[in-house]
Amino acid sequence: MDIFDYIVVGAGSAGCTLAHRLASVGDYKVLLIEQGAADRSPLFRMPKGFGALLKGDRHVSRYQVTRSDVQAKDELWLRGKSLGGSSSVNGMIWIRPRPEGIQRLARYGGSEWSYESLEPHLDALDGQGSENGYFRVAPHREQYAITDKFLQACEKQGLPKQVSLTDIGARGAGYLHYNIDGSGRRQSAASVFLRRPESRQNLQVRTDLAVNRVIFKDKKAQSVLCEKNGAERLFQARKEVILSAGAIESPLILQRSGIGDPALLEELAIDLLHANSHVGSNLREHLIGGVGVETRSPLDSENRQYGGLRLLGNLVRYYASRKGPMSQSPCHAAAFLKSSDSLAAPDVMLMFSPFSRDGDDFSVRAGISLSAYAMYPESSGEVVLASKQPGVPPRIRMSYLQTEYDRRASIAGLRAVKSILEQEPLASRVLVDTSAIAEAETDDELLAIYKAQGQPGFHAVGSCAMGEATSASVVDARARVHGVTGLRVVDGSILPEMIASVTNATVMAVAMRVADLILEDAKHN
Repeated sequence: MDIFDYIVVGAGSAGCTLAHRLASVGDYKVLLIEQGAADRSPLFRMPKGFGALLKGDRHVSRYQVTRSDVQAKDELWLRGKSLGGSSSVNGMIWIRPRPEGIQRLARYGGSEWSYESLEPHLDALDGQGSENGYFRVAPHREQYAITDKFLQACEKQGLPKQVSLTDIGARGAGYLHYNIDGSGRRQSAASVFLRRPESRQNLQVRTDLAVNRVIFKDKKAQSVLCEKNGAERLFQARKEVILSAGAIESPLILQRSGIGDPALLEELAIDLLHANSHVGSNLREHLIGGVGVETRSPLDSENRQYGGLRLLGNLVRYYASRKGPMSQSPCHAAAFLKSSDSLAAPDVMLMFSPFSRDGDDFSVRAGISLSAYAMYPESSGEVVLASKQPGVPPRIRMSYLQTEYDRRASIAGLRAVKSILEQEPLASRVLVDTSAIAEAETDDELLAIYKAQGQPGFHAVGSCAMGEATSASVVDARARVHGVTGLRVVDGSILPEMIASVTNATVMAVAMRVADLILEDAKHN
């Protein structure tokens, strides 16, 4: 049996960050386990390469989600399944959580999770816009004229242009920043953290290993049972096992390990280790509503850039100069606004993209897209096992827009989208908007459209929520799983609420913070 000090399950944004930190400090032997494959394809480094990766099953997990708020409407959630996890296939948008967002976490985790405790880790990640961080964070090197028109329309709507949106301070709009390096390549958690010399000696990375469950002795996590090509593998942890498998898989591993709702575990013939009905509950996600509109000029749209000879030309341009559409994120600019004047800070995000879609394909006619969502949704769902056997799809249920705040903020976002499209100089660049949103006037009409057309943001959190009260949470303020020892959960699932508009930077900062707590605990044990 292979023995390590720490075993980290899941090589996504949190897992890569955490494993690097633990392996680079002291003399701890760390194992990082990933269900997916290595990130060897050049598509992982090309910013727009994720479009091709998302079409296959090799590097992506697909989950069917039942919507309980809309009849006969299910969703498909995608998650990265490779080194880097979803940070290898996301939109690369870099936005820090605001102090008021982190304060939401401090309500559950206390002083361990003040803004002052998390800010140094955010600074270490992005260097505050300098070249000194783990990530180079900057806007696109090339900007489109149509994006400028969007920002000018936002300004006329009372959303002044901001130099940087990495740190949302007030109402405003601006160019987004991205974790794309100076050579036009995606920076994922894997590319940044798993190839650093300071951790390489003490870190082992194993791919294509599906984790079944954690094995305990006297309620202490001892080892991790995995499977590869039909053969079981067992890895032992001297100190701790840390689940960083994400908001879907981390609660499922806990449930297979006997930690969860007693009724569910009995139904699935899983021996109960510790009863906690909150495992898998409180699942939160952003619901994005928006519109695609046709532009008067094809030069204002990327719709024709991703097929045939144009795609070939863009690929050649990318590899020759690291420029062009393939070097960019899909979303080029954003705006932040308040759903109510009584709020102290923005709570709604608008996004602008220079393309439009018809289902999963780019629209035949040239177009652009505007979308919006409530940054701090209150509605929630759940993820639970459907079988004790790994690989069987779980039952995921989501119920959006169930609170008055969620409905009000979402409607405010759609109204802002409508208003910005009507403002010059953007209005004259688009044809008459014939979408359902353009025709909607009342709140009820807008809400119905939002429910019917809204799409998930792929930012799920909350399913292993943090809290000091064992009766209302899954982990404590140090990310230790209630009721057992030697086991933590460190990923977006421990966030009891959404605390940021985009979660990637937040999750990595959380992982760095918990790494410090783990190392601190190791000194005293």
